[in-house]
Amino acid sequence: KTMLTRSKAIPASTKAKVEQGHDRIKQRYVDQDSVFLQHLGITDQQGQIIPSMARKWKQINKFVEIFSGALAQIQSQERGLRIVDFGSGKGYLTCALYDYMQKHGRTPYVTGVELNPKMVEFCQNVAQQSGFNQLDFFQGDVRTYEPERLDVMIALHACDVATDFAIHSGIRLNAQIIMCAPCCHKELRPQLQSPKVLSPMLQFGIHAGQQAEMLTDTIRALLLKAYGYETKVFEFVALEHTSKNKMILATKRKDYEQPDQTVLAQIQALKEMYGIQKHSLELLLNDQWDQQGIGSKC
Repeated sequence: KTMLTRSKAIPASTKAKVEQGHDRIKQRYVDQDSVFLQHLGITDQQGQIIPSMARKWKQINKFVEIFSGALAQIQSQERGLRIVDFGSGKGYLTCALYDYMQKHGRTPYVTGVELNPKMVEFCQNVAQQSGFNQLDFFQGDVRTYEPERLDVMIALHACDVATDFAIHSGIRLNAQIIMCAPCCHKELRPQLQSPKVLSPMLQFGIHAGQQAEMLTDTIRALLLKAYGYETKVFEFVALEHTSKNKMILATKRKDYEQPDQTVLAQIQALKEMYGIQKHSLELLLNDQWDQQGIGSKC
């Protein structure tokens, strides 16, 4: 049977209140009215997000959100955290991270490392205008900048083996947090000799590229795990924002004493399966790198 139930009409004013009650203010890790956002061209003079920078604004907030979660897992630092951002580019994430920590009462020492001298000059001016007194920028790459201490290592979109050099710097200097979003996975693909059973799948170039990318970053993550880090690999931001959306996040374990031989054996088995002779991060950790040139941020 069809039943019809009548009820009293809800007044327009009450309906509006109900609808507003369901609206949730999305948590932001970066204040939209922060002055550095204007200097970087993300917001206008009224503190509104410039439409063309909306995706960058989302990336910045997601990055700081991930960082804040990792920061809560590490040992508290009495001294100021020493943070290095390799391939800092225009300084979006570098400035956002500094601003976030400063507003939470933990002003760090932050250095952005960038090859492009014009970018370095631009970012240095933004830092000065924003009152970021312990934020500076260095003109060079991961090999030319050699910090004495490193608590947090960041490398977003450092090209090809530059990511390996950055991770190695983090491990070598006992960084508490390592965050990287790799790109340009060129090293392993020419070496790849996939098992015959995979030939039908990998005859397509796009699949072969994805296989090389997955293998490259798997070995990176396993090496971090072997050398004392809790390691996660996950999607950084939605694919619609950037194709370089994978992040490797590693936090230092307190109980680490020596490399995990079981994990190293897993890496060796993968290399043998795919015929891999050379992986830069592994060679760096074994002090076997032959000092060839590296790329920069794409």
